[in-house]
Amino acid sequence: MNTIILEEIENGELIPIDVYTKLSGSRILFLTEDIDDKLASDVVATLFLKDIEDPGEKITLFINSEGGDIRNVLMIYDMINIIQSPVETVCIGSCLDEVSIILASGAKRLATKNAIIAINQLSFEFSTISDLTEAETILNQKVADNKTMINILSKKTGKTVAQITKDFSHQVFFTAESALKYGLIDGIISTSRK
Repeated sequence: MNTIILEEIENGELIPIDVYTKLSGSRILFLTEDIDDKLASDVVATLFLKDIEDPGEKITLFINSEGGDIRNVLMIYDMINIIQSPVETVCIGSCLDEVSIILASGAKRLATKNAIIAINQLSFEFSTISDLTEAETILNQKVADNKTMINILSKKTGKTVAQITKDFSHQVFFTAESALKYGLIDGIISTSRK
């Protein structure tokens, strides 16, 4: 994801700048797509690089994602917990399903006033699998991944495993206010600084 802006240098010449690269220099990262292998690898590598550059300094991760592959989500979650730098997570649009564990894992967890956050169990399309043994193997892994997500959310929200399991039976949507009450976030960003 490259967004090019033009920046004027001293002699009046305009040069192209990748806005995300420029923000990354200020330890501000964005996770604004469904999480696939490439995006997860890029986020993990950037988190690691920023931690090496200045260990212990805050990194801010803005999130607007509707989900993705659970293996990739857990890879980002693990890196957030491995590095020394605290990672502040901020939901700026929507943070749905698997991605909610990334939001909940922040050292400081925030959402904008109109953000939407959802938790839900993993789903899988069995019609694409013709082999019964393979389907059973995949189902067992999905059940294990659901348990992992439930345990993470229980730890991060203070809710019991039983409560999270009950809520996982269907997709539960939260406003910023209800996510704060539930324990998914620590605060709401509602006003801008002028």
